[in-house]
Amino acid sequence: MRSFVVFLHRWIGLLALVFLVVAAVTGTIITFGKELDRALNPEWNYVVPTGKRMPIDELVPRAQAQFPGSRVTHAGLVSEADRAYRFMVAIPSGDGSQKTINHTVFMNPYTGEVLGTRQNGVTGLDRQHIIRFFAKLHNTLFLGDFGKWLMGVIAVLWLLDHFGAVYLSFPNPKSWKKSFLLRWKEGGYKLNFDMHRAGSLWLLPLLLALALSSVYLNLKEPFKWIVTQFSPVTETQCACKVKATGNWITHTSSWDDAIAMAQQVKPDLVPSSITFFPDQAKLVVAMRGPDDIADSGMTKIYVNATNGQLLHLHDRDQETAGDTFLAWMWPLHTGRAFGLIGQILVCLSGILITVICTTGLVIYAKKARARGARKNPLVTDEEADNRDVVTFSEPRNVNS
Repeated sequence: MRSFVVFLHRWIGLLALVFLVVAAVTGTIITFGKELDRALNPEWNYVVPTGKRMPIDELVPRAQAQFPGSRVTHAGLVSEADRAYRFMVAIPSGDGSQKTINHTVFMNPYTGEVLGTRQNGVTGLDRQHIIRFFAKLHNTLFLGDFGKWLMGVIAVLWLLDHFGAVYLSFPNPKSWKKSFLLRWKEGGYKLNFDMHRAGSLWLLPLLLALALSSVYLNLKEPFKWIVTQFSPVTETQCACKVKATGNWITHTSSWDDAIAMAQQVKPDLVPSSITFFPDQAKLVVAMRGPDDIADSGMTKIYVNATNGQLLHLHDRDQETAGDTFLAWMWPLHTGRAFGLIGQILVCLSGILITVICTTGLVIYAKKARARGARKNPLVTDEEADNRDVVTFSEPRNVNS
């Protein structure tokens, strides 16, 4: 049994190694992606507070004026006084399809001044796009949907491999503490082996959370289906639609009135964003409370965009266990569920995963040489054993 688990651990590790290193390095960077993006582009993201913020209804036309024929489809409502607003504007592709070209417009909420624009999905190595570059590499390897699916499969293998790694890490239950130790004084291969094993065990819960959430983020529908076998999952998106004269309606009800209605419905929550669906003629206000783990808020207020009437309330207080479990996936993956400490831990885990992959490759290379030596008739069994002195079983000469 043990030799079979070693075989699986070795080859899963080799198969996933490059993908895990890429995900770990890029993940270390984008864990603080929002903060880094703001630091790299302060002229877009920070403003000097001057009096009262302008109504959203006055800011929306200014954002749309940057791209003729566009519609604002999303507005972030940040609470920090010195932060700019972000508006997402969509432009019809013009090819008759439902596809749109999306841009982000950064705006001073006090003066209505447009601070800058950026096309969504565009990446580069310049300061305006480099965080997007790392995010896209992390999520899809620049391979589109196939890359996302591939990373999902790798995440499944990585998740399952954790259980095999735990099994191999405790060959002798009576001396389990030794599996957490590092033989600093001996150094060399023994220290490399300990860094591979103990490093995985120290942050095992965090690594499991990252692996599990990676599966969800890349293979959402199969993941949701599995969750529904244990608990029902409520669809956050309301199926309610409003009959409109066209897919790109020219007028909507007041964005500010929709926000005010949301605050009346849930006065204990704070609006975090408002989204417009042109093809369904509805506005959706996301509301955030102190107990929410998602930055965007977990309560949604749906408003008729033609007359301002309430359509639907998705109340997080009525969520199922399955809803709560799924809601934890993204905040867990980014560490934001636990604030700054969580982000730091996720950032450090990216460094640790890189170390685990590197030390694992060293272990494989040494064992491969040892196996080759055994097949060489010119090398004695004793010499071959010396080349492979540390195995996945109980390490020798462990200093307590």
